[in-house]
Amino acid sequence: MRRLFGTDGIRGLANGDQLNVDLCLKLAKAVYLKYCGDMSKKHSVIIGKDTRISGDMFEHALAAVFSSFGVGVKLLGVVPTPAISILVPKFQASVGIMISASHNPFHDNGIKLFNSSGLKLKDAEEEDLERIMDESTDYKKDFGRIESDISGLDFYLEKIKKSFSFKGAEKVKIILDLSNGSFSKIAHNLLKEFGFQVVSLHDSPNGMNINENCGATSPHILREAVLLHGGDIGISFDGDGDRLILADENGEILDGNHILAILTKFGETRQVVSTVMANFGLEKYLASAGIELIKTQVGDRYISEYMQANDVELGGEPSGHIIVKSHAPTGDGLYASLKVIDYMLKNQRECSQLRFFELSPSFSRNLQVPNKSVVEHQSVKELINKTEKQLQGRGKLIVRPSGTESVIRISVEGKNTNELQDIVNEISNLMLSLRLNNDKF
Repeated sequence: MRRLFGTDGIRGLANGDQLNVDLCLKLAKAVYLKYCGDMSKKHSVIIGKDTRISGDMFEHALAAVFSSFGVGVKLLGVVPTPAISILVPKFQASVGIMISASHNPFHDNGIKLFNSSGLKLKDAEEEDLERIMDESTDYKKDFGRIESDISGLDFYLEKIKKSFSFKGAEKVKIILDLSNGSFSKIAHNLLKEFGFQVVSLHDSPNGMNINENCGATSPHILREAVLLHGGDIGISFDGDGDRLILADENGEILDGNHILAILTKFGETRQVVSTVMANFGLEKYLASAGIELIKTQVGDRYISEYMQANDVELGGEPSGHIIVKSHAPTGDGLYASLKVIDYMLKNQRECSQLRFFELSPSFSRNLQVPNKSVVEHQSVKELINKTEKQLQGRGKLIVRPSGTESVIRISVEGKNTNELQDIVNEISNLMLSLRLNNDKF
C-alpha cells in the first residue's frame, strides 16, 4: 500500500507534515536511484510548476538534489502539466516532474512524476519509490548543471498550433477562465493568434489566488461570464491545465462526459476509456453509437495506462481530464477545448448543439470518516451489494475511499432523485452508526 502517493502523485499542505523540503530531498534521491542509476548514460530531469507561491521552494529543493548526483536539470518555469508529458521524450529526459496540486487551493501543492516516455508512474513504481525513500542513501560527490529553459513551452505551443487550422475563427467569441494558473499567460495569446475573439478572466496569478473562486471547480463563474459577455463558448481550466469544463452559449455546462461524446466524432471510435465515475447517460449514448465504454479505477493515469496498453485513442474523466493519445499521454485542457471548437466550426454548429445526451441524475456525498476501511465492514458491503442489484440496468452506485483525504465518496445515479438521496442517506447513516458504536472494522 502506498503511503505518500495518491490518485495523482503526492499532494498535501505545502510545507506541512508530509509535503515539505525534507520529502523533496528524499524523493529526489529515490527517483535518482530508480531512474538514473545507469552510469553508462547521461541523465537529465525536467521540472515544471504552476503558479503557487510554494512552487519555487520545491522546484529548487528537487533540482539541488538531482544536481548533487550529477544529473542535469532543466527548469521549465510555469507550464501546464500536459507540456511535461510531451517534453520528457522531446528533451530525452529520464524523468519529468510537475509541481502542482491541480485544482486544490494555493496552500496545497503536489508532485507529479512522469517516466522517460512521458507517462505517469504505475502503482508498483510509486511503491518502489516509497520503499527507497525509507532507506538511507549518501549523497554522491558530483555536480549536474541546473539551467532555466523556456524553449519547452514554445515547443508545446507550436505543437498545438500545428494541430489546428481554423476557418471562420473570427466569428467565434471565447470566454476563458484561466484559474490564475498555468495557462494564465499562454492561452489568451494563442487563441488570438488563431483569430478568435477572446475575453479572459482570472489571468493574473500572484502565487496565492490559483483556483480561488475560479477555474474548472467553479463552473458558475464561467456560466455567468458567458452570459455577461455574449460568448459562443466558455472554457475553464484547472490550475495546471490538464482538465477543463465548457459552457455553451446559453451558459449551460458541459463536463468531461459531454466532451468525450463530442470527440468521438473524430475518426472511427470503437472504444472510449473512462473511470467507474463515468455517467450512466454517457454509457447509454456510446452504446447507441456502437462504441464500447471501458471503465478503469478513478484516476486519469489508469485511463492512460489502459489506452497505451490497448492502443485506444480517446479517454477521459467526468472531471474534465481528456486524453487524446496521438497528442499526449495525459490530459490537456487546451488541446481538448480546441478539438471541440474545431468540430463546431467544421460542422457549423453552436456549442449547445453538441450536447448529444443528457446526464443521468445523480446524488453524491463526501462522508468524513476516521478510518476509510469502514467500506470493508460486512454490513456495509452487504448494503452496497443489495443496492447495486436494485439499480441494475437503470443506474449505478459508487462507494470508494478518497485517495487523498479521510473521506468516503458516495455517488449514485438513476432516474428518481428522491430514491438516489435515500440511497446515499442509508449508506451514510450505516457508516456513521458503525463509527459511533466504535465497531471494529
